[in-house]
Amino acid sequence: MRPLEPQDDDAPLLDPAGRPSFWDHLGATRAEEYAQDDILPDVPVTLLPVSDTGTQMRAMPGVSPADCHRASLDDTLQAMGGDLILPSSESDRAQILDPAASAAALGAGLGQALSTEQMARFVDMSMPHPSPNPRRRARMRFREGRLGYRLQRIWLTPIYRRMLKYGLPVVCALSVAALYFSNEANREAVVAHYDAAYASIVDRPEFMVTTFAWPDVTPELDLALRAMLEPQLPKSSFRLDLDALRREVEALDWVRSADLRLLADGVLGLTIHERRPVVLWRSENGLELLDAEGIRVAYVLSREYRPDLPLIAGAGANTEIREALDLLEAATPLGPRALGLVRMGERRWDVVLDRGQRIKLPETGALAALERVIALEQAQDLLSRDLITADLRNPSRPVLQLSPGAMDTLREIRAQSTETVR
Repeated sequence: MRPLEPQDDDAPLLDPAGRPSFWDHLGATRAEEYAQDDILPDVPVTLLPVSDTGTQMRAMPGVSPADCHRASLDDTLQAMGGDLILPSSESDRAQILDPAASAAALGAGLGQALSTEQMARFVDMSMPHPSPNPRRRARMRFREGRLGYRLQRIWLTPIYRRMLKYGLPVVCALSVAALYFSNEANREAVVAHYDAAYASIVDRPEFMVTTFAWPDVTPELDLALRAMLEPQLPKSSFRLDLDALRREVEALDWVRSADLRLLADGVLGLTIHERRPVVLWRSENGLELLDAEGIRVAYVLSREYRPDLPLIAGAGANTEIREALDLLEAATPLGPRALGLVRMGERRWDVVLDRGQRIKLPETGALAALERVIALEQAQDLLSRDLITADLRNPSRPVLQLSPGAMDTLREIRAQSTETVR
């Protein structure tokens, strides 16, 4: 026989007068809500009615004998067997205390055999229960009270349950972390520990970059690269920002594009596409070496630094490098007499020759006009004469400007011709 369950006599479930108490209504309401929320889907929503005398109870559908442990043994057997009533005499009640005899007697009365376990359960429910200890009584009162019911309903709400199970621990952890890191000394200690751990890993010798290598470049670019990279090495490959270093290398005037890679044995390899100067531009800032795109490669101090490059001058000449190169190629038959080009008003070109001669070209069709002058030079030695300017700005009406001595000679020839005619 299992131990007796304690009862709390201070909170009876049944009113002696036969009226349902507040606790009966509360239990029914709670069971009904549990059934609606699928908490206890198999629990029926029923109450055991009590007669006026409070001694008999009839079982309603779905009510198990365990639900009647608060009632008397008569009411329990009445609920289980319909019209079966427990005998009222003391001898009959003593017979029920024997599980085997009770099973046979009740089996004969019901027309069916009751098991020993069921009779033991009935006898156990009819025995008086000792009063629970104060702590258990307090828990039972709290569980069966209004506050316990409301807290239980809150706990059954999904959003509150998730907040208490997950939200509250997270908030507590964040609060503790915020309180700890609010102290500056704690923050500095954590940062120091992190830096020390990071340095112990990334500053190992196998991760260090100690030297660099690149293909043959001009001496000026080689010096600039060494001045840029030597102060930064040796350095760990984890601390070396290759993208930032590549942008610094490409910022050099000599470099068109660059690619950096980490090689074996701590070598930093550079692949450099160098800019090649094609002209020497005389601007208001001095002499500059320009590539084919008109981008500055470097500054020079004098023309003797690169005597092999043609010379151009004038504002805006760096924006028309392609046209200037075509004109210089067309002027190749003039040989060393062609000194360079001058951009006039950022609109057109003048070809500068030795002996102070100049060929003024138009804004459009400058290449065709220059080829025409070169043809006249080859046919009639036009530029070998005492000529200062060949103005071809109007291709349909070219103008030749002679030197003062040539004009005097021309006047004398015209005067002699006039006298001969007379």
